[in-house]
Amino acid sequence: MAPTYEQDTFELKFDVVSTVDATGVLTPAKPDSSELLRMKMVQVDGQWRISEAPDGVILTEANFQTLFAPVSLYFYDPSFTFGVPDVRWLAGRSSRTATSIVKAMLNGPAPYLQGAVVSAFPNGIALERDSVPVINGQARVGLTAGPLLETSIEQRQQMNAQLLTTFQKSLNTITEVAFLADDRSVDMGSTDNEVSRMIVDNPVRPTQVALSKNELVTFDGVKSARIPGMASVAGLDPSAPAISYSGKDFAFLAGVGNQIYWATPNEPPVLALSGVGLTPPSFAPNGWLFSAAGDGSGLVLAINPDDNGKLGAPVLLRVPWLVGQEVSTFRVSRDGTRALVISQSNGISKVNMTGIFKSGEVPKELTTPINFLHSGMPTLGVWVGGASVAVMAPSDTDPVVIDILDLAARPLALDELKGVQWISAGSGVRNIHAQTATEFFTNVGSYWEVAAKELQQASFAG
Repeated sequence: MAPTYEQDTFELKFDVVSTVDATGVLTPAKPDSSELLRMKMVQVDGQWRISEAPDGVILTEANFQTLFAPVSLYFYDPSFTFGVPDVRWLAGRSSRTATSIVKAMLNGPAPYLQGAVVSAFPNGIALERDSVPVINGQARVGLTAGPLLETSIEQRQQMNAQLLTTFQKSLNTITEVAFLADDRSVDMGSTDNEVSRMIVDNPVRPTQVALSKNELVTFDGVKSARIPGMASVAGLDPSAPAISYSGKDFAFLAGVGNQIYWATPNEPPVLALSGVGLTPPSFAPNGWLFSAAGDGSGLVLAINPDDNGKLGAPVLLRVPWLVGQEVSTFRVSRDGTRALVISQSNGISKVNMTGIFKSGEVPKELTTPINFLHSGMPTLGVWVGGASVAVMAPSDTDPVVIDILDLAARPLALDELKGVQWISAGSGVRNIHAQTATEFFTNVGSYWEVAAKELQQASFAG
């Protein structure tokens, strides 16, 4: 801290690693970031005291890790099927964690998820008291009586599923939730009224789609096989194949990468999307197919077959924050509410997570994104879990490091491997696969093991 040209004013300059806003959303700072704060000083009994300072708390990284902890709040996708993690960094004693979780959840999703996810809790509902006691594993959540009693049995069941999933993912002391209005339990219905549990970390099928001798094949981790009824696609010079969650539809880039074809067994491949420098195609769980243009136009494209299986006109999204960015990866999350977006501009690579705002099933826009903390110049990435992704910078010859980025943890680097050109991931870090021009590697403990040869660009559903 040093005096400035203004009398009784001091300046404090410090390096910034990250910032956390009032809702607990953490934003990594750019490399070598710093911040300058000015403080007003006053003399009291001959000693200097701070009389005016900006709002906020400054902590060393070590103290922050001690005083704050990441918690995943779970919200619903719009179909009330999947649980979508919303990572927050919450402060306070462990005895207050349940209270902090409920208060954060009642305030709704983080800005980058608003419009992409929904909450079962009605707007305006709040804690009746600033406390959520936990007694014999039961969290007793007293909510404002009016809004709570106006909810239906189904909505209360969804509220229960949403909050219990969040508690059980964050705390090992809570096994049950009880909602109270005026200190009395509310009717939660019978077992006949129970809603389905949230699907968290939507699992993908173990079978991948890949290319072998320029044709689409499936790969079960041991052997590859031609797809029954699949027409030859070799003449379209395919690359970057994708498979839908149903396992019935396929897509791939053609030629130089300005076209994406949709392929279904027993039907000829159909041109689905056209653009400049399209990213590898990505299926959402509901069957929509996405890609982004890599020419800095900020254009994202999506298409879906109708009830008769015929492709309609593509939906075009113009994304302001992607204008000027050369997008190399656009991957839809396994709950269908978010996208991993990797882009480059002026020698800088950005790894973003954005929400997908939809009207019904139709994508309408992307939300303002949140950033992943990363290093280097990654261009390819895939989802690994609900809030984690694997990214890398491909190379034909040089050693490549695959980094695991997570909103709730520092980046994790896997062992380097020479000549990695492609990556795929099932569920979890132990199901990441690195692929060179001729070999398919599986991550086994602390090393890479060859699992197949003569297989290119294998990809799990999504």
